[in-house]
Amino acid sequence: MALEPLELLRRQAESAARKQIRQETADVRRELSLVRRAQQMSRRAGQALEQAAAARPAQPGAADGLEPAELPERPPVCADGYVRRTPVQPYRTPVGYCRRQRRRLAMLLVTAALVVLLAAAVFRSGLLRF
Repeated sequence: MALEPLELLRRQAESAARKQIRQETADVRRELSLVRRAQQMSRRAGQALEQAAAARPAQPGAADGLEPAELPERPPVCADGYVRRTPVQPYRTPVGYCRRQRRRLAMLLVTAALVVLLAAAVFRSGLLRF
């Protein structure tokens, strides 16, 4: 069944209208997004802090007693204002952990050897025949 030209035009117009409504709805959602508002507010706060820091006279070595050469680098700022920070998690090993691990391994090996010897003794005694 072939479509008439007027029917084809009507469907195209309906599709274009639905597409326009979806785009407008997405724009409104994006504009009212709480995440976007939080990003804007944090960006403004960061800019205000940077301006306040720039207004203060710089004192070399005043940051926690570090020399200017030892001061940590400023994290890179992306085009959208996001500051990338890589968290550094300390790697902590409890006291005596390695010793306990070695003891467990030794006990496992001793237990395995005893099980093998016991199985061999039971098999040789004739109690268990296949």
